[in-house]
Amino acid sequence: MEQTFVAFGHLSLVICHWSFVIGHWSLVIGYWLLVISYSRTVQFPIPHSPFPIPHSPMPTGIFSNSWITQSARILFRGATPPDASKFRLALVNTASLGRTSSLADFISNELLPNNNYARAVANFSSDGSYDTTDQRHELPTISASFSASGGSLQFQTAFLIADSSAASSKSFTSSDVNPTSDRITISAHSFVNGDKLVFTADSLAFLPGGITAGTVYTVSSVTTNDFQLTGVDITDTGSGTFRARSANGIIVAYAVETSPITVADGQGYSYQIPLVVLNSGYVTGS
Repeated sequence: MEQTFVAFGHLSLVICHWSFVIGHWSLVIGYWLLVISYSRTVQFPIPHSPFPIPHSPMPTGIFSNSWITQSARILFRGATPPDASKFRLALVNTASLGRTSSLADFISNELLPNNNYARAVANFSSDGSYDTTDQRHELPTISASFSASGGSLQFQTAFLIADSSAASSKSFTSSDVNPTSDRITISAHSFVNGDKLVFTADSLAFLPGGITAGTVYTVSSVTTNDFQLTGVDITDTGSGTFRARSANGIIVAYAVETSPITVADGQGYSYQIPLVVLNSGYVTGS
């Protein structure tokens, strides 16, 4: 019998008097308040039981330092806002990450595209509307889901990334690296000139000479099946299997679970994120 377990939590971000105070996926600007709350849903087959299903506490959601800075640039300096169609939720292994972690830190530890893992679209479907009763503007709830197939998924951190690419990473081996031409071959890679990549090496592998882990590189001289990296002189092929990880975009926010979450084969896991914008001095309701 399949049942659905839903746990609710609140994420909020407050900015008072034009300074940022971070807590629980929320942002407050002056007397404007942007509040994000969320729930998570786990679907799994269990025998019928009259007893409550045990679950871990909800994680605290936090905006990244880079997003706080970018938000200020957008609001007060006219910077280009992110593409509304390119918000995605992604999952990270058990690596320790925080507000000061870089884009490369998050991307380098994102789950590999195995067992049906893929970044989940997390876009608002419309502008929403103003609720005159509760005195707030309500945006449509973001729903982002993951499912395991062919094996389990294990993660401890979920992060929201703006201006992102759909594909998380592509694999290649040392035989696909040409130090003479400085080109990397990945069949039908789908990268375009200007894309950003971070490279990691699988267990017992060593990255090609000239490519450093934790560095964001820019794709150039693209063809259908190979490409170069701007300004990179590849000195050797390295050894083993590598990952070219998509690093387009900016980390918006993240939430760390208290312990690793395992989504077993055939199960699903989703986040529901409603968002409202309000004047904290006049809001009513909850």
